[in-house]
Amino acid sequence: MVEKRPLTFTLFFLRLLSGITGGIAGTLAAFVVYFIMLAVIPAGDEATSLSVFAIIIMAFMGTLTANTVTALMVTFMDSQKYSRRKTILTHVFLFNLILFLLTIPLYLLAMPLDIVIGVAALHFLLSAFISALIMEVLAGYEYSLLGIYSVALGTFLSIGLAFVALATGSSQLFITLGAMPIVWFVLITVEGIVELIYDNFLRYYGVDALNVQTDLGGDTEIEPDEDEDESEEEKEDE
Repeated sequence: MVEKRPLTFTLFFLRLLSGITGGIAGTLAAFVVYFIMLAVIPAGDEATSLSVFAIIIMAFMGTLTANTVTALMVTFMDSQKYSRRKTILTHVFLFNLILFLLTIPLYLLAMPLDIVIGVAALHFLLSAFISALIMEVLAGYEYSLLGIYSVALGTFLSIGLAFVALATGSSQLFITLGAMPIVWFVLITVEGIVELIYDNFLRYYGVDALNVQTDLGGDTEIEPDEDEDESEEEKEDE
């Protein structure tokens, strides 16, 4: 069974820095698209549909940039755990592309309801959530459960913070643009806290409960010994 490497403060800080940097890069990419589209969006009735198109492109470029830059930096900052850099980047890119294509109908349905900004925020939250899961699963099969638990908790906390921001009257546009660095900050912070708690649990109790090779419910199948197989074959011959 593979032993878990304890999380150090240096590794936690480097991952956190990667997430914040990736989120900021995604926000900057969205702003670049916004200013480019601003020059081509006309005034009048045609502006509405083109504005929605601009939001869709902003969301795609922002999420793709944020998640790809974060994955790239994390694989460099913690190359021992996230050693499969090319595979991680390939899957993160492909998933964000597929998610973008799947969300286009949602953007079109959101136009008459005037909730396009909300769909864009949901788009990024899903992309960050699955991108983080991809990184954790490919980082190591043995502790993929630890990554799934931590990413799920971070996602629920991010949703809670979004509701709090909306309840306090924050602008939807501000929440959407600030979501990229904030969500990655929350995901990596929660991941670090969960991993530190698990490291202490493992050190004090010695039960590696979140290692996928650990049998917690008696699921291991007992295979018959070779001697028993031979005796059964001899009985059948007789």
